[in-house]
Amino acid sequence: MFKRMRALIWSRKEMILANKPIIVNIFMPFLLVLLYQFMYKNLKMQNTNEVILYLVSPMIPALIGYIMPTLVAEEAEKNNQRSLRLAGVKSWEYVLASLFFPFILNVLYMFLLPLYLEVKFADLGLSYVIIMLLTSLVVFLLFLMVALLTDTQARATILAMPVMMLTFLLPLFSMMDKGIEKFIAYTYMGAYTRAGTDWLSYQLTDKSFWILLIWLLLSLAGVIWATKHKQIIR
Repeated sequence: MFKRMRALIWSRKEMILANKPIIVNIFMPFLLVLLYQFMYKNLKMQNTNEVILYLVSPMIPALIGYIMPTLVAEEAEKNNQRSLRLAGVKSWEYVLASLFFPFILNVLYMFLLPLYLEVKFADLGLSYVIIMLLTSLVVFLLFLMVALLTDTQARATILAMPVMMLTFLLPLFSMMDKGIEKFIAYTYMGAYTRAGTDWLSYQLTDKSFWILLIWLLLSLAGVIWATKHKQIIR
């Protein structure tokens, strides 16, 4: 089991290093932070860094998760998934290996970005960690489900685009209109949009948090169904 996992993770690492657009995606959140800092440098706002953190945080899983359709679809194009099935790779091993690098990179950004922006973790609280982890996991699973259901990189990147755009834009839309905010509360970004403006006052008993958990279960069920539907692995 551990040998198969190590082999899968090593294979993912080599594919990432060999793909320049993926490398760009990995560093794009930090580049966006620099862009926002340049845009807001002349604005007299006391909470500029908090606003930048709120805007960029959902872009992290959106951009990093977007690499999964490319990697999984590349394996499908090269018939590597069939080879993995013949080698005895289990579906959960394949899923975990696919999530490994996006999850690690996401966690690094979660903690390094507030440090860079000089946002105190005491002002974020435990809700920040929990909401960001669960929301990111839902986004990754949605990307993975799309990737598993496609056979080419071109199709995978196109079909994954709505997931990326919604993850980008829903927090912005929630700031524009109260009616839209109520609708977004029922999406996988609802908990983030509710908590992101004031992490310390957010309670994990809020309805939006339970909706996020439902999205997590649905996205996980979608990935399980996709692996069985395509018979990618055992």
